Amino acid sequence: MSAGTDVLGARGYERLRRAAETHREDLVVRLGGEVGLRPAEMTRVRVADIESVGNHHFLAVRDGETVTREVYLPSGVEHDLRKFASAAGRDDDEPLLSVSARRLQMLVGEVADRAAEADPRLSDISSRDLRWRFAAGLLADGVPAHVVCALGGWERLDRLAPLLGEPDRETVVRAMGSTEDDATPARLRRTIGVAREVGAALSEAATGEEIAQTVCDRLAATEGFRFAWLAEHTGDGLTPRAIAGVGEQRVTEQRQAHADAAADAIDGSDVRPVEGAKGPVVFVPLVREDAVSGVLAVGTTAPIGDAEREVLGALGTHVGAALSAVERKRLLLADTVTELTFKSTDADAVTVGLSSAVGCRVELSGVVPVGGRSLLYYLVVDGASTDAVLDYVTDDPATVDARLIEDYRDGALLEVVVTAAPTLPLVENGGRIRDLTAEGGEATITAELPTDSDLREVVDTVVGAYPGTMLSAKHETERPVETDTGFRKQLSDRLSDRQATVLEAAYHSGYFEWPRGTTAEELADSLAVSAPTLHNHLRKAQQKVLTAFFAEASSEAPSGEVTGEV
Repeated sequence: MSAGTDVLGARGYERLRRAAETHREDLVVRLGGEVGLRPAEMTRVRVADIESVGNHHFLAVRDGETVTREVYLPSGVEHDLRKFASAAGRDDDEPLLSVSARRLQMLVGEVADRAAEADPRLSDISSRDLRWRFAAGLLADGVPAHVVCALGGWERLDRLAPLLGEPDRETVVRAMGSTEDDATPARLRRTIGVAREVGAALSEAATGEEIAQTVCDRLAATEGFRFAWLAEHTGDGLTPRAIAGVGEQRVTEQRQAHADAAADAIDGSDVRPVEGAKGPVVFVPLVREDAVSGVLAVGTTAPIGDAEREVLGALGTHVGAALSAVERKRLLLADTVTELTFKSTDADAVTVGLSSAVGCRVELSGVVPVGGRSLLYYLVVDGASTDAVLDYVTDDPATVDARLIEDYRDGALLEVVVTAAPTLPLVENGGRIRDLTAEGGEATITAELPTDSDLREVVDTVVGAYPGTMLSAKHETERPVETDTGFRKQLSDRLSDRQATVLEAAYHSGYFEWPRGTTAEELADSLAVSAPTLHNHLRKAQQKVLTAFFAEASSEAPSGEVTGEV
């Protein structure tokens, strides 16, 4: 409508918002008028690019893989973004607005046309006018011009000149008289910056060792941080995996001196700062699927504030998720794995106790990790009444929920949420449960783990938690290249963790059978998601599986057969 002036004004902006008829229209208006995004930038907005620091939210603005700037996201807009993503079934790494920049410009024009019915001067409002409203609103609130310039992506301060009036004496005195000198915002910006850099670097790391060393190196090299070391929680306590900026002897001393703080960080899943001999040390929990697997210890030059604690906590979750993803992928794509077989007579294991108490045979038909240190067991039980089985399982302290999927003449198929079992440490260490059967109070468990895993540590963890369990066999095995490496690699590259979890749970629960063994609502409840979210993940997962299968099949035309477009 007009270049370089706020023709919309606060009242006109509210009228424009009221003219929006859909959630998407209102969101586009707010992204322009309250966040300062250009239409092209709106098309690349993803939930994954939102980072929260305490009660504040930031959005990384991208141009391809490059982050061009970071903008401030008002809480109301952040809430609407997530609400829109959930309602539209968008994954975190998927653009929210799947239309062109030109279409968004037209959309703003359509909203303006409706608003013009009550206020004719709004008829020519464009997305550019929304950005001027954004700048004018911030300047009116006292935000410094250089900050507004950075948030809006204007390259020069003089671009905002039409919005800046000549300062009077009162304004000058107020500006020059401010002597506040707080270093916290600068430290917070550095912390946010290094967290973002580490997050970007993690996507390129191929092994757990590389992830751990990358995190420590980046933190130790950043102003405001003195050192960093990462340790996994094992049966022997904390075992260092990577160190930067400090010697091994010093790390050993810190582990001993601050053992309580590290334990509190792990047990409470909370960032714990302590005062060390040479300065503050912060212990950050590494969260893997809602369970803490270790700590990231960071030495700082000054005590950290609540906002920095929030950022470091988010970084710990990000690092833990990256470590879990690498381990799962390593097992999924491995040509050679180590197969471990355990024998267990420990009645604290639900399958052992069930087989002994009701005199039945129990077989695990499937297991799905669902976070929160829990597993979804799909159990086939033979030789006992369904009522007896359900009564035992629901009373077992190692389970939190149980559901009958199918009732046979002398047995049943059950879905059981298990929070403690010999299989849990195996899964948490990147293992895959291949077989589990229990009869007469004894269970046999067979699991596959990556050959380069710390197998002794894994075995010690299982046996330490369940003394009635022992390792009975161990050997390496090879997988068929085409089936397990080729096809699995395609799916691993395409399926998100959540899509894989939903697909596997649906398979084991009988969702794909006819008649269905479970409904979508029941499956969604077991996975703690809404039914629309489950349908969205399931649809996308099925599409990716079929694409991997048919794309591979179509690329292998029979010999002598002509292929091409017809």
